[in-house]
Amino acid sequence: MPKLNNFIYPEYFLESSLDIIRTIYNNFAGEVSRSGLASIMSMSERGGAFTDRVASLKLWNLLEGKSKLKVTSYGVNIITSYSPEIIIKDIILRVPLFNEIATRVDNLGGSYTKEQIKIITSDITGVSIDNYEYKLNHIYSIFDQISKYVCSKNILANTNQQAPNLKKLKIEFDDFTIESDLSVTNIDTAIISLWSKRSELEKQSNYSLPSPIEILIRNK
Repeated sequence: MPKLNNFIYPEYFLESSLDIIRTIYNNFAGEVSRSGLASIMSMSERGGAFTDRVASLKLWNLLEGKSKLKVTSYGVNIITSYSPEIIIKDIILRVPLFNEIATRVDNLGGSYTKEQIKIITSDITGVSIDNYEYKLNHIYSIFDQISKYVCSKNILANTNQQAPNLKKLKIEFDDFTIESDLSVTNIDTAIISLWSKRSELEKQSNYSLPSPIEILIRNK
């Protein structure tokens, strides 16, 4: 497990870790044995690389358990949410080293260079840049990938890029909610769900009225 003095951090990138838990969630109902996970990743269950991989998934708060490994509630929410950015930011900031780095970068205005991140990390952890250059370069690579979620300047730029496509369909009742991207297929799904709800209410009230769709069909 990678460590700089008192700071433990995930060795593997967040995006690849998210890919793994998506596979566990979508193909194995969110839970898998250690040997099963090793098979998914084409790794030896007894190997040190596999142990480090599992440790990274746990440090990212994406996986929990020992003999049985289960996707955490954070992981499930990221996979199922239409806007997972806030949850992703939360799990990143739960890693103390990245929380400290992100705070320093925000104090700089959100922009940074590779050398700045190495110096900041060296200052936070108290290690020498000369003696730990490989680890500092690796930490920079990980942080550079996740900075779009935790650095205010990059969050704003990322939001502005995504804004034109954020069209959502949402229908909410007391006992169920339909929320999805706005598309013809999802509108059809919503109509079917609403039709089912309408039929349920008709049965409960013992009172039936022709629906607007039926009226339109009759008048054609």
